[in-house]
Amino acid sequence: MISKNNSFLKDFSWYFLGSFIPLFIGFIKTPVFTRHFNKEEYGYLGLVGLTFTYLGMLLFSWIGSCIWRYYSKYESERILKTLYSNLLFLYSLAFVILMMTSAFWYRVAENELVKELIFYSFFQLLFNQLFLYYMVIVRLKGEAKFYTIFQSIRAFLSILIALFLVFKFDANISALISSLVIIDALAILFLVIVNPAEITFNHTLVKRENLKELIIYGSAGLIVNIGFLVITSSDRYFIYLLNNLETVGIYDQVYKISQISVVVLVTIFFNTINPTLLTELEANFNNSIHLIQKYIKVFIIYGLPVITYLSLFSKDIANILLGQEFRVGYIIMPFIFFSAYLQGLSNFYELRLKFSNQLKRLSIIVISAAVLNIILNYIFIGLYGYKWAAVTTGVTYFLLILSFHFFDIKILKFTRSDYNSVFQIILFLVLQIVIYFTMDKTFELNIIVKLTIGLLFILSYIITFKKRLLKIEIPINI
Repeated sequence: MISKNNSFLKDFSWYFLGSFIPLFIGFIKTPVFTRHFNKEEYGYLGLVGLTFTYLGMLLFSWIGSCIWRYYSKYESERILKTLYSNLLFLYSLAFVILMMTSAFWYRVAENELVKELIFYSFFQLLFNQLFLYYMVIVRLKGEAKFYTIFQSIRAFLSILIALFLVFKFDANISALISSLVIIDALAILFLVIVNPAEITFNHTLVKRENLKELIIYGSAGLIVNIGFLVITSSDRYFIYLLNNLETVGIYDQVYKISQISVVVLVTIFFNTINPTLLTELEANFNNSIHLIQKYIKVFIIYGLPVITYLSLFSKDIANILLGQEFRVGYIIMPFIFFSAYLQGLSNFYELRLKFSNQLKRLSIIVISAAVLNIILNYIFIGLYGYKWAAVTTGVTYFLLILSFHFFDIKILKFTRSDYNSVFQIILFLVLQIVIYFTMDKTFELNIIVKLTIGLLFILSYIITFKKRLLKIEIPINI
């Protein structure tokens, strides 16, 4: 059964709380540690972390995408144990490959800090991926309350351990990884013992036909995921090659603190709608377009003002959340907010292509965008410096959305009234931007006045578009 806003708001509130608490803790963590460790240390952390992100994408993330894709199918056929067993088998193979790769890298690395980061990152990737798999199943089961409580406790304990290691035992920057290893290991141990999702492994259920189905889908998903990762992260390597390690540290921290602000909200939104959306795509694909259109209206009417207000206060966010050495990167934050928002919008197109088995088209579009991004990074970072890396990412995502839309124009096929509403929202936000920068340039506003203006902007937006905000439909299964 599909209900409207009450159920959505209930689940969204739980997921928001579950993501806001870790986000808030992360916001506390960032200013503390960026004031303690220097740019070079963050440069090493960023490059090693990014490399393990690629390894995680190559070896593990596609397995998680298979859970999203096939959970509803296997559940309807009452063979979830088969899905779990085959996925855990694939995870075991990925573990072996990661262990050999990490051992080789550790052996050839000369810098002692890099060696430590490799060692802890290996275990963090293993435990974290297993934890994320479990949380996907929890979300698909609609257990928003359990997800929220567990994530909040995990985030709180992780920062306590990190603070303890750094300021009690004078640990180096690798403590930011080792603290995650400790808490994720404990989380996995708890989930194995309690097992609220009732996940089991039976080697007799590991079948060639099931593995083939998962690998075929996962391989296409892998290409797509790597393409997206290249778009959002390859710039660090170019910055390192064309600038220096310290610049990588600045860019990486500014990018992370900016991206997570939007990605968390996007993730909460999709966590809430995915059980309904994925079921509809699986069972009633032709009519799923109407459901997606309703969700995109929500994404626009609530998302655009968020991106705008975050961009307005970029400098102040950087001053509060980043150490002094890192604040110079505030100018790139609006581009990062914009890119993260467009990446969220692209999820709708991506899901449509996946569930219609147009994996080849999806792969070609994403890989083409990734290649374009690499070319733009090489040209513009070399000519104008690291700040242009954020610009090229935003441009790439904009062109990616245009490419997706060319092949699936129905997704944004709204009524004339809807288009008028979007135009009015954009016009209203542009007017607020002009007012803000005029006042800031004229009066040199302090932080208290800026916060007051921000609250007034939000209230004026809510009052102006109150009818549209209340009228909008948000279907969700109950």
